[in-house]
Amino acid sequence: MYTWLWMSLMSGILLGFYDVLTKKALRKVSLLNVLALYTLFSFLIVSFDYKNALKVESFSLILILLKSFIIFISWILGFIALRSLPISVISPFSTLTPVFTIFMGVTILGERFSLLQVAGIIIILISYYFIGKTGKAEIASLFRNKYLYMMVGSTFLSATSALMDKIILKKANTGQVQFWFCFFLTIMYFAALIINNIRKNLELSIRFSWFIPLMSLFLVVSDRIYFEAVNMTASKISIILPLRRISVIVSIIMGGILFKEKNLKRKLVYAFLLLTGVAVIFVFK
Repeated sequence: MYTWLWMSLMSGILLGFYDVLTKKALRKVSLLNVLALYTLFSFLIVSFDYKNALKVESFSLILILLKSFIIFISWILGFIALRSLPISVISPFSTLTPVFTIFMGVTILGERFSLLQVAGIIIILISYYFIGKTGKAEIASLFRNKYLYMMVGSTFLSATSALMDKIILKKANTGQVQFWFCFFLTIMYFAALIINNIRKNLELSIRFSWFIPLMSLFLVVSDRIYFEAVNMTASKISIILPLRRISVIVSIIMGGILFKEKNLKRKLVYAFLLLTGVAVIFVFK
């Protein structure tokens, strides 16, 4: 009966491991190299669904292309931030999505804040403040650090993409969206890699790391489980979204241990406070 709850949790756990694998890959291989191979492997994983993908309508295809370009920029910003800052400090800021989603709903769709949503946002912002304060032991002037604002920009673009998903999924199914999304991103990142090498007068060389295909596998499976949970009749998106944010806890624990980061207990307390704010926004709205 509550299969979708366990699926949501599983999706979030996989997402947390994906963040850790990304940090590992970026320590060994250049940013654009990681993104190009990562999207290629993701495309290969979903390419089996090509017959279904070819049935997509042209308008949906244009929207998926636009969504892909938004994520193209978002991932570059987010990966730079993840590479440059401790994962236990930066990963919680990726959960700004619900805040941006609410503001977009108010400004674009004419929705209204509820008192509980305002309370949830305040809890989230307080959590970010304390996480940032804890992170000062590792990063001087965190709130003046450009990489933090790259992550915020990445999260804003991700929220924009999530808003587009609501429109796209009315006309296209999950398999179609995943296929074309990965296809467009693969082309974009390989083009960016080639242009970057030409600009720097470098030979085109692709470096491989086993962390990259694992990244692709974890994210594709996480997304597929998430979409399947959302499509279940009894499921509630207001509960699924906060549950998926369990990824932050996984990132802090696993990332903190693997990369020997400081103040893990305090960061976990503030991360649970953060998840409480997310839950208040979605569950009790």
